[in-house]
Amino acid sequence: MNRKNKLFLKSSILIVSFIISFYGIGTANASTVKISQATDIKLGGLFPLTGTLSGGGVEREAAFRYAVDLINADDTTFPDINIVPVIKDTETNPDTGVQVAGEVISDGVVGIVGAASSGVSKAIASGPGQASKIPQISYSSTNAGLSNSTAYPYFLRVVPGDQFQGQALAGTLDDLDITAVATLASNDDYGLGGITIFEDEFEAAGGTIVTKQRFDQGATDVKAQLQAIADSTATVIVINAIVGDAGTVFSQAGDIGVTAKDGYKWVGSDGPTQKASFQDSGVTNEDKLAAMQGMIGTSPLRGVGTVYADFLAGWALLDSGDFAGAGDDDANLYATYAFDATFTFAHALQAMAAAGEDYEDGDLLLAKLKLTDFTGTTGKVTFDVNGDRLAVYDVVNLVGEEFIIVGDWNTVSGLTLDSTVDIDFDGEQPDSDNDGLPGFGIFIAIFSIAVITITSDR
Repeated sequence: MNRKNKLFLKSSILIVSFIISFYGIGTANASTVKISQATDIKLGGLFPLTGTLSGGGVEREAAFRYAVDLINADDTTFPDINIVPVIKDTETNPDTGVQVAGEVISDGVVGIVGAASSGVSKAIASGPGQASKIPQISYSSTNAGLSNSTAYPYFLRVVPGDQFQGQALAGTLDDLDITAVATLASNDDYGLGGITIFEDEFEAAGGTIVTKQRFDQGATDVKAQLQAIADSTATVIVINAIVGDAGTVFSQAGDIGVTAKDGYKWVGSDGPTQKASFQDSGVTNEDKLAAMQGMIGTSPLRGVGTVYADFLAGWALLDSGDFAGAGDDDANLYATYAFDATFTFAHALQAMAAAGEDYEDGDLLLAKLKLTDFTGTTGKVTFDVNGDRLAVYDVVNLVGEEFIIVGDWNTVSGLTLDSTVDIDFDGEQPDSDNDGLPGFGIFIAIFSIAVITITSDR
């Protein structure tokens, strides 16, 4: 970083008074002998800078570097460490992910922030990560199978698993008295993992899946699947696919006539409920936007509290030329999770460095990471025995170009509804026929948040 950027960064830190609340990390498994180590610590960052997830990947990479800069500039909280980022592009490809993970491990990283997609994270966690005992924290891999700490012993994540998102989507539709849907998902770990759980939950509650459609991850033509839905009796479509694949679906929905203006209602997981799903290189694609208008969906809690507010204030001050996607107050959903994943490593590494513990020992570092307890941009960051995060979801509604947070869902209280304001599930269609669906004079109460411990059967 040049001198100008360093001065700018320090100024931005002072301006926004960025505060990370550190509650301390336990000393279990601590070495009884203090050792002397270099303060420069290499930390890997694996991001989809190209490929299907590149739309949001560049912002997550920027958030990682922003976090590193803040950590290195904070001599009060992190006096004994200096993070040296080692960044690679996974191309949203498991084979490439394994290759670049091996490269950063050979370069001497003590841990890895990443990957984005569940398929890439699985390949790394069961391959070079496990073989080299390198702890890995994902910021957006949600496949339920990654909760298997036996298969993926060095894997952690700061996002909740798909098993809870499937419950959230099914519970939301149940509360809205929707009893029949079509499902559409990609044939990858993320797409299949999430949609299967949703289908099981929805059918267990008495719902009917009219048709189940699948397409290959990265496919450029999904018209056959959309036509099958159009030929069915379903008017509500539940989609589970990574953001790039969701964009492909919505770019072709108009050709088949399964858009909001055609009377269809879309329900999405955290992949489609990102702005990148209706954007091309950051620019709104009007056809995509029109197709999915009125979508209701779920996404992990985007951010909360003063730490999140400070993050957004600092993010808005960054130069978008140096930090892709920054320079405004609207960061990509998983940018905040990449940010928190980086700080998770920083807190653990600082605690170990201060105590003279060997942070190059992957088992010791993993144990310390699992004891992490601090307040990040996305709330309280702690892990269960499987390396999973506490779960709470925003419920969002696409109105215009904004995904409006209209409430939350959690496993304790489910969905909380308020009838004071209408949800625009019809995509601003006047006098539309809801085909037997209830009137949507509903507003979902904002942030009735309960923190839920994720159980070991995730």
